[in-house]
Amino acid sequence: MQRKEFLKTLGAGALFALTAGCFGGCSKDDEDFAPTEDVDFTIDLSDPTYDNLQQNGGYIIKDRVVVAKDDNGNYVAATQRCSHEGFYEVSLQNNEWFCGQHGARFDLSGQGLNSEASRNLTIYQTELNGQMLRVFS
Repeated sequence: MQRKEFLKTLGAGALFALTAGCFGGCSKDDEDFAPTEDVDFTIDLSDPTYDNLQQNGGYIIKDRVVVAKDDNGNYVAATQRCSHEGFYEVSLQNNEWFCGQHGARFDLSGQGLNSEASRNLTIYQTELNGQMLRVFS
């Protein structure tokens, strides 16, 4: 075998090894990004720490959960972990859940709005009692 043929063979083998590993590792099951723990916490909205929740469109992140006040004044909550590739980049933008890593967009009920959001986002329930906001699974 001549040197040129050897290098061609080596290159094709290396390319196969790299892509074969990705075929198995690049696809993710829905449960890969499912929350591993139940969510149940309470936020005291009178605490200045949570002032962002006083305005429509504002949000905070607590325990990897994005808690927000939507444009209609309703409290909503979602996992901070994007269902696209699992990055903790979800926030509220323009009354949608948005992943800053790849641009995945979800409506407030967690339904995907573009191709990067082919899997739904985990949404949590909220319950307001006076100034106490409970977020739970």
